[in-house]
Amino acid sequence: MAEAHPRWVFARTTAFRVTLLHLLLTLAGTSLVGGVAWWSTAGFAARQAAQEIERGMGVLLQSGAMSGPRGIALSIEARLAADRSGVEFYLLAAPDGQRIAGNLSGVPQGPGWHEGTARLAEGAEAPVMMLATPLPGGGALVVGRDLSAVRALEQRLLSGAMWVGGAVLLLGLAGGLLIGRGVAKRAAAMEAALAAVQAGALDRRLAVGSGGDEFDRLAARINATLDRLQSLMAALREVTDDIAHDLRTPLTRLRQRLDTAAQAPTPAAIAAAQGEADALLDIFAALLRIAQVESGTQRAGFTRVDLSAIAESVAEVYAPAAEERGQTLATDIAPGVTLTGDPALLTQMLANLVENAVRHGREAGRVALAVTGEGVTVTDDGPGIPQAERERVFRRFHRLDAARSTPGSGLGLALVRAVAELHGMSVMLEDASPGLRVRVWLHGEPGIRAN
Repeated sequence: MAEAHPRWVFARTTAFRVTLLHLLLTLAGTSLVGGVAWWSTAGFAARQAAQEIERGMGVLLQSGAMSGPRGIALSIEARLAADRSGVEFYLLAAPDGQRIAGNLSGVPQGPGWHEGTARLAEGAEAPVMMLATPLPGGGALVVGRDLSAVRALEQRLLSGAMWVGGAVLLLGLAGGLLIGRGVAKRAAAMEAALAAVQAGALDRRLAVGSGGDEFDRLAARINATLDRLQSLMAALREVTDDIAHDLRTPLTRLRQRLDTAAQAPTPAAIAAAQGEADALLDIFAALLRIAQVESGTQRAGFTRVDLSAIAESVAEVYAPAAEERGQTLATDIAPGVTLTGDPALLTQMLANLVENAVRHGREAGRVALAVTGEGVTVTDDGPGIPQAERERVFRRFHRLDAARSTPGSGLGLALVRAVAELHGMSVMLEDASPGLRVRVWLHGEPGIRAN
């Protein structure tokens, strides 16, 4: 199918078609108004002339009933003498068709209404409406009226309707062209921007005007979608780079363990290789877990969850680990704090937070877990996280230099943020002076409440 010329592509826009439809409806409305005006003016004048003809016919027939043809002839002569405008026409014809009285030259064919022409005194011809009636003794009587004024009015109305219709048509077409071209330009600009994005320019955005019309709202929505797409693509690149970088070391260790086991297949060497493989499987399981959470598919299984009970069980599980490091795990958990969510994910989120606090907190220090109606707070008195690193630690595989010597994959806080966002919460890292304070607080539905 051949594409339309770029100059005329606007003619294929919806705006142009809607304008044409509006134009057709306007023309139909104008025609209706014109028809009513025609019926109210020219039609009224024609009906009035017909009524005058009928009245004149009635008067002349009454004269004929009383005085015969002679009375009709006298009445016709009197009427013609009184007609100074020259718009009345009469004819009294004998049975042989000869004119007895009147100013019409001939009898129309057959009785009833007729339209014809009559020669005026100055020699011009005028349109005439006539009513012919046969007489009882033979002959015919014809009464007519000059329709020159009616025809002139009709001509003026027709001329005015043509001018109005032409103006409406031209203005409608001009408006359709302007609107269509404007819409076509905006659509072309949007198409060009999206084509650039498709070609790889993910930072390209659509122009948003200040009018706030549907195109501006659509452009703003598309720009927000493109922002989200760009952030996801950037995150995907970061994850790919992180996976390639951070999995190289455990894969290298696994290869070394396998080489050792191949050279000396001792139970210890095989167990070490299996341990490295299990660690890799745990990393991939954590990645899949984060991907599932971020997809939002688990939101369909949300139920009402007792967050206080979850926090109590997590604190009970990690209390022995804190004791091994000489730490005190203090809890301040308000009873009956509930929210709508996934209990397994919320348990994993709190477990990651408490485990990080225990692992990176100061030995013989203090770890605090608090749950209130506003959210969850986990605090330790370890080295903390520098301000510049507090956003980066939520990236997959990102680990601080001080934490690289400790076990872990750098996926714990990434999972915490994913679970929090799935439940409509936000995560914020603060300086505990000393140590780190992690706040998981509510900023939208589903909500946390305290009973």
